[in-house]
Amino acid sequence: MPQRGVGDAAVSVAGNPQLVTVGASPFTYTNQSQNVETLYFSQPAGATTTVAKAGITLASILTPAATTIPITVFVGPGQSVVFTYSAGAPTLTRDVL
Repeated sequence: MPQRGVGDAAVSVAGNPQLVTVGASPFTYTNQSQNVETLYFSQPAGATTTVAKAGITLASILTPAATTIPITVFVGPGQSVVFTYSAGAPTLTRDVL
């Protein structure tokens, strides 16, 4: 039996999570697949991050020193998420459901 996508019994799972190259802030990620994607964003210590979707702020975080805070966002097909961060090289991983 093939694996299924969230909410759709006819959608096959795309495979393993993939790292995304993050550009300069503000960075916009657009889901170009036909499936829902989960984004895992990890901001380095000592930085601030704001995550927005459809013009609404989902999270605004100040990362304390020596701490990394992960942020998880679900993105539907054609939707975009904007990551604005103050410093450092964040990590973004996408997982197609």
